Amino acid sequence: MSQYLVLSKIEVQNANAIAGFTWGFPAITQFLGFTHALSRKISVSYEGTYNTGFVGCMVVANKVSNKVYQPKPYADFEFLQSKTPPVLAKHKAASPPIIEEGKLNATLSLVLELSDPLLLTTDQVSEFENKVKAMCLNMRIAGGSVLSIGKVKLFLANNSQDESKQLSHMKRLCMPGFVLKDRSDYLEKHTEQIAIENNEVTALAAWLDFSSLKFSATPKLAEGQTDLNDQTDATWQYLKKPFDGYLVPIMAGYKAIAQPLTKEEVLGLRVKPDPEDQDVKAVAFVEAVHSVAEWISMHKVAQLSDYVWRYHQDGEWYLCQQESKPSNDNNAPLTNTDLFNNLF
Repeated sequence: MSQYLVLSKIEVQNANAIAGFTWGFPAITQFLGFTHALSRKISVSYEGTYNTGFVGCMVVANKVSNKVYQPKPYADFEFLQSKTPPVLAKHKAASPPIIEEGKLNATLSLVLELSDPLLLTTDQVSEFENKVKAMCLNMRIAGGSVLSIGKVKLFLANNSQDESKQLSHMKRLCMPGFVLKDRSDYLEKHTEQIAIENNEVTALAAWLDFSSLKFSATPKLAEGQTDLNDQTDATWQYLKKPFDGYLVPIMAGYKAIAQPLTKEEVLGLRVKPDPEDQDVKAVAFVEAVHSVAEWISMHKVAQLSDYVWRYHQDGEWYLCQQESKPSNDNNAPLTNTDLFNNLF
């Protein structure tokens, strides 16, 4: 038995567009953060009424508009910036500072996975959907304000036939749109492949093969010319990415860079809603983890559970994955330190 809650056509304003070393779409951690926050709100507000929680989230992008501009043709895109009003009275006479940030407006659809199915009557289902919708309108997704939500629909499937009908209905609610699929296995395979060809090539080179736009020049020697020079013509050809598909780099979690600290060792640790909550036992300083994902049209989704992102913690790794696969140092995703060490 599986149960999902669909939040279709959510209009989000001024969401974060920068995620680690990437930009253009929020990090997966921000959507799972929203999922966790909504789960806690329901458990606190309706304790004993709804004995369930949200443990995963499928992300569907219906429309994304980054707040960027191009200063001149063929130039890099730059984020639109605004001057933030100063806080201190002594700064009121001066020009407000510009705090650099990347924002986007988007229409998203989220499919939340329930940990335990809710057995409710038709009226109770409608009441639950309305309560969730009211909560979501007062929350933020990826730092952005929720302006409106198309529909909130609860689905329950008891067998494979129900799951097929359920998925068909979900597609109608979420289309047109593209769902984000974890392709960390592509990064792992490509890293191993280029290591065979050249053992001096770093994992950064493999990751950049998915994220950079590459062209190759084939020289065209003139008649009688034997040596290349700066006047030699060339034919430029686009270099395909290592695998087919709409592949993009993503931020996919965190890695601890220090030993965990208890809440007694960290002054002012924010623990909500109850400062005495025993579930929060330790915190750790972390850095971002980067991987690869693929945008797939929603109509191609055949098995819903294969596209649901879930948290997986394995030692010092805190990853967002779509399958339970422990990480190890030999086949681990790239961290900020990995990228910095290879860049500088």
